[in-house]
Amino acid sequence: MGVTGGVLLIDWECLLKALYPNARSKAYSLLRDGDLAQDAVQNAMIKVYKNLPNLQNDQAFFGWWQRILMNEIYLLLRLKRREVPGIEPQMLREKTLAVEDYVVMKVELAQAIKGLPLKQQQMILDVDVRGDDLKKVANDYGLPIGTVKSRLFRARAKLQENLEHSILKQKERGNMINNLLTQGDRAYNYLDGTMDYAERTTFELELDQNPEWRADLDKHKKFLTLLHSLTGRITLTAEDIKEKVQSIQEKIMDYEIIVDDTHYENGTAKTTTTHNWFKNPDCYRMEYNVPAVGSVVICAKDNYVMSWAIETKKATKVTLSEEYKAMLNHNYIDALKRMTENKSSRVLDTEYMKGRPTLHIQFTEKVAELGEMSTHLWMDKDTWMPIVTEYYNIQGNLVNRREVMELRINQEINDSMFELVLPHDVIIDERLSIALPQDITFEKATQLLGYAPYTLVNSSYKSSYQWVKSEEKSGLLNSLYTVIGEQFPKFILSQGGTDGKVLSTLSDFPKETVKFIFNADRVEAVLYDMGASVGMFWEYKGVSFSCGGQLDKHQILEICGELTQEQ
Repeated sequence: MGVTGGVLLIDWECLLKALYPNARSKAYSLLRDGDLAQDAVQNAMIKVYKNLPNLQNDQAFFGWWQRILMNEIYLLLRLKRREVPGIEPQMLREKTLAVEDYVVMKVELAQAIKGLPLKQQQMILDVDVRGDDLKKVANDYGLPIGTVKSRLFRARAKLQENLEHSILKQKERGNMINNLLTQGDRAYNYLDGTMDYAERTTFELELDQNPEWRADLDKHKKFLTLLHSLTGRITLTAEDIKEKVQSIQEKIMDYEIIVDDTHYENGTAKTTTTHNWFKNPDCYRMEYNVPAVGSVVICAKDNYVMSWAIETKKATKVTLSEEYKAMLNHNYIDALKRMTENKSSRVLDTEYMKGRPTLHIQFTEKVAELGEMSTHLWMDKDTWMPIVTEYYNIQGNLVNRREVMELRINQEINDSMFELVLPHDVIIDERLSIALPQDITFEKATQLLGYAPYTLVNSSYKSSYQWVKSEEKSGLLNSLYTVIGEQFPKFILSQGGTDGKVLSTLSDFPKETVKFIFNADRVEAVLYDMGASVGMFWEYKGVSFSCGGQLDKHQILEICGELTQEQ
């Protein structure tokens, strides 16, 4: 039976089983709290159950359901916190209310929104909580914009009446509501910016002729300011954020930052802590610890990079090409552009992270027939530096978290910090240059290699290819394989020309000789255990191969056994 023909218990149970897993994953990826995610899904399910008989078009069900779910998530996201970071001190002085009163008002507002008819509730959540503009909402629902305005106006009127019980005296309340009912619809159209030029001009002339309207307009404006402060509605556009980041970045001459980078795999977490220094225009230093190797220091200055493994007394010096140097640019605006490539973005909220006021932004990337992956970024609103970044896969599971533990800006870092003075017994491996990988097609890879590349034919992975020029005339093909629905490459295969110096840099890691079946032949390889990952190297018919990834020994051997050469 169709979903609009009544809801039988058995139909409802089947619907729950179909919707619940993805709904909870989506709720958790946004709320990052299991109990709140459960509440959001349950509240959405209850609304769907109560209003399902009123749905006129079966084909519209899933879009309708998704919007109800997202609005429940946003209701909890914006109104669940006790702090009210959006309240302006001036507003508190004008209303003579303590912050505690606003906390109470947030609770009352949440209850008032829940008490609205579903059609009005959706308008409030879309416009005044999520921050969508009226034209977008009208388009999403397939409604005339006049209908959207009417529903929104009636919903705001009820909410304003509810909030006035908390902030206005009884004798003031009646007059304000009467004014709201006479000019409120036009006032909101004016404040929401939905009037065209002629309507706006006419309304402004009438405002000049009717001073009492101006007072009424000010009341509506104060109400919207209060409402959006309570709901945490963010009105910053992507362009606004870019301009703010640009203006702040231009003032940052240097910074010191300590970062915890945690990778989650099969229920386990592995964290690497890095200590970084940066000074304009191109000085960079990083210190971290590698299992089986110990402390590592990397310094970049001018056109070279020096890497020093302190305990093993080995160092590598590489000259950078101009294009590679540009890629290593530590301008956060460029990094933000790379993060947002092929993704949509939305400002979710303002939150406090590690004692700092931050802007919470979500980036989403659609995956055909599977759903979407999300990345969450919290930017410090004072420095506009990233404080926390979280990456989620298609199932809504957290796979990587990057958290800034300490941040210090403009300390006048001395240039000597970026110059490595090595002990006399350190062996330096100098390389002429390092080339920037170039993205290429499979057909181009075949042309450059001179033979059909060995590839992993597996429908669970999506592949991409990069060509790396070597110091000789030959080059190296990197094949990157990412599990569909995951954020990062799982397996990387390199084939073609080889640089023996790569193996010398791995000599301090534990290694073993292994044998496996490759292209129907039994071959011998050297496998290195690098702690968080493994790497393997072998030769086959005059071609050098290497591979690695976030895999263990058995997984690497299994995947390499699946590599085939396309004819």
